[in-house]
Amino acid sequence: MCERSRVESRLSDGTFGATCIAMALEKENGDHLDRKPATAEVEAALARLTSEDSKLGERLINAAVAGAVVARQPEDPILRAEAAVAWNSIKPVIANHLICQKDIVLPWAESRENFPADLILRAREQRTRLCGLVKTVDAVSFITGSDEEVAKAGAALTAFAVCLDDLIDCEERDLFPMIQRCLFGESSGSGA
Repeated sequence: MCERSRVESRLSDGTFGATCIAMALEKENGDHLDRKPATAEVEAALARLTSEDSKLGERLINAAVAGAVVARQPEDPILRAEAAVAWNSIKPVIANHLICQKDIVLPWAESRENFPADLILRAREQRTRLCGLVKTVDAVSFITGSDEEVAKAGAALTAFAVCLDDLIDCEERDLFPMIQRCLFGESSGSGA
């Protein structure tokens, strides 16, 4: 319980990102983390990702619609503004989400002997696709871009929202439950 409170306080005070970076550096240096801290980090990351997933639902619908509409009518300044608002509402959440997934959750899953490789592969492929779409959308200003650029960014925004919705569905249905089973197995195994 104390460990969970410590992790939750780190999430709220902003030190979680520093922890992600420290873990990545330790991994690169070949240092092995003690199992309990690594498990605590994964538990915290899983809680954070689950919370972010639930916050993104309506925002993804808005982004998909705004992207599709502005892709068809890129000259409309109101539609451009709506697409910009939709993108700006999901961009900060998804940036942290993708980093946490890449730096904590997926490496931890890969380090597990019996973790299904197809879940990791699917998550990595979806993450790669999302990152490409982020670059496409981010390269354009919905407000000042040319009609052609805005139409392309709008289509990418729609594809991003659909791909992210698929990723969230896979996380909630397959990846997160498997991680929880592995974490529960570690917790019950360490107490014996």
